[in-house]
Amino acid sequence: MQLRLTPRKNRNLISITFIIKVVIIVLVLFLGIFLLNKIDFPTPTKLIKQEISNDKLITLK
Repeated sequence: MQLRLTPRKNRNLISITFIIKVVIIVLVLFLGIFLLNKIDFPTPTKLIKQEISNDKLITLK
């Protein structure tokens, strides 16, 4: 009579693959942030100046 046992998975292998996946995700996020910083978005050239009257201001005491 032969026993049919299912072997356990190596828990170190599971944790190593999980760590590798997390490191890859973090690297992709940092790469995305780095590439977004390299894009030169246009800045407004017109100075926006709007005066607010005293009637619209609320003073707090």
